[in-house]
Amino acid sequence: MVDKLRKRVVTYTVLAVLLVLILLMGTLNIANYVVKDRAADAMLEFLAENDGAFPGPFGKDDMEPKANPDGEGFHGGPGGLRPGMTEETPYETRFFTVDLNEDGSISSINTGRIAAVDSAKAVEMVESAIAKGKSTGYDGNYKYLLSEAEGKKTYIFVDCTRDLMSVRSFLKTSLLVSLIGFIAISILVYLLSPKMIKPVAESYAKQKEFITNAGHELKTPMSVIESCTEVIELQSGESKWTQGIKEQVKKLSDLTTHMVALAKMDEGEELAMEDVNLSELVNKALAGFSLEAEQQGRVIERNIESGISIKGNATLLTELVSILADNALKYATEEKPIKFSLAKDGKRAVLTEENYAEGLEKGSQNKFFDRFYRGDTSHNSEKPGSGIGLSMAQSIVSAHGGEITAESPDGERIIITVKIG
Repeated sequence: MVDKLRKRVVTYTVLAVLLVLILLMGTLNIANYVVKDRAADAMLEFLAENDGAFPGPFGKDDMEPKANPDGEGFHGGPGGLRPGMTEETPYETRFFTVDLNEDGSISSINTGRIAAVDSAKAVEMVESAIAKGKSTGYDGNYKYLLSEAEGKKTYIFVDCTRDLMSVRSFLKTSLLVSLIGFIAISILVYLLSPKMIKPVAESYAKQKEFITNAGHELKTPMSVIESCTEVIELQSGESKWTQGIKEQVKKLSDLTTHMVALAKMDEGEELAMEDVNLSELVNKALAGFSLEAEQQGRVIERNIESGISIKGNATLLTELVSILADNALKYATEEKPIKFSLAKDGKRAVLTEENYAEGLEKGSQNKFFDRFYRGDTSHNSEKPGSGIGLSMAQSIVSAHGGEITAESPDGERIIITVKIG
């Protein structure tokens, strides 16, 4: 159990770290891309407002910008650059424009501010943009905008290669850093996990030791009580008092045995596994309970598919069936049958027990597998039992790598399903 707890702590911690890294790096990369994309949009809008060119000394048909005769730069004022742009922005920005007539034919192409695109390539990219039917978007590393003013259409393309390379570089770097960080944290969590669960492990060890010691210590006084009761019966004969003592001693003995067995199973001790004919085992285990049911005026209906075999521990599997049958006889409504079925579902065997019972709630009933849980919370029910049987059944199923569930589909029946194999 301690090893399972350690694995869970490591697994959940690592998954939490992974989720945080994904959210953090995802947010940063998306934000980085959005910033670059909005910068491209701002540049396109700026060029569209200025007829596809930078204002001032940057003529639309000039390859090189001219000097500003006033020496005042290009910031602010009508026709000036926007806040956030610098005097270097016109030199750094690479773009081209294509003007269209009203009928959609190309009237002019300006590639004077870019070296990577010639007129033929510009026409090809415009035709592609027209075919997409969008006024803005990306064509490779170029973002475009369709500007319409005074009956003239102009496609403006801005080269975003450097910005997109920056986005990709940031993505690769962040992924690498996240991977290294994730591996480092995972190793640290694994190495530190024994210390993280040390208090729980110590508490569990003490609990297990107490249960084991208590089980051994109780055997002697219980044997003495049973022997003394037999002597009293030999001398004075049987009575309801001696029978009561015997019943309580047996109940305490069974409870102690089950608690010790649970402690051993929780410890994860290796079980002796063998090929088990589960069909025969279930039929044989239910045979004795069928006789007991008849004595109580009840019926156990069996629908056991033959020839189902699994790898398991025959003794524990017999105990599992016995627990389910005993629990059903204790709590099932008397006039209704108790149904057991066994079938094959792929590679797994599915054992189902169904019975009517009182006080059920519709939906999952997995609370019945909690240790010492009983429907009568006062524990004063006339029905015998300690509330540990189904908990032990769950431990047996878990030890075989299976799963057990309890559900009430209508609030009247309880269906316990075991999938094992």
